[in-house]
Amino acid sequence: MMRFLHMTALTLAITLVAGCAVNRSATASGAPLARQVTESDHCGLTAPGLVYISNASELDKLGRLPSGNLAMKKLRGLDLEQEHLVLVGLGQKPTGGYGLTLESAEIADNVLELTLNVRKPALDAMVTQALTTPCAIIAITPEDWKQLRVSGMGMDTITRPR
Repeated sequence: MMRFLHMTALTLAITLVAGCAVNRSATASGAPLARQVTESDHCGLTAPGLVYISNASELDKLGRLPSGNLAMKKLRGLDLEQEHLVLVGLGQKPTGGYGLTLESAEIADNVLELTLNVRKPALDAMVTQALTTPCAIIAITPEDWKQLRVSGMGMDTITRPR
């Protein structure tokens, strides 16, 4: 009987510890898993999607996007050893008033899940009458996940391995 109680207690303890390790919303040091660095109405990506940036040469390619209007000086100031970047684009839109903001980030079962808030203009809103390519650039932790998933109401879910 005592052996059964010990085994039950051990099983419960392992389950609790594993449950705590499965979902996280901060790094081991307490830093956020993700933070929005900047956004732009004109990123230059005409199709919806994401660009993953983990080193300086990939960041240089981002700076060469046609019609891109990104804060490259700010992005080059980041330590890409500590944080990687994810550019999430909505694709080409017919007017101004569209955008993306980071809502939440969580690691669950080796997946870094970024949830974004997709902004679009109200039907009666006064907006610029110009084609736009809105995006958000998010700094993320490069550790403790194997797959990235980006989603939000009004956009397709995008996944990619690290």
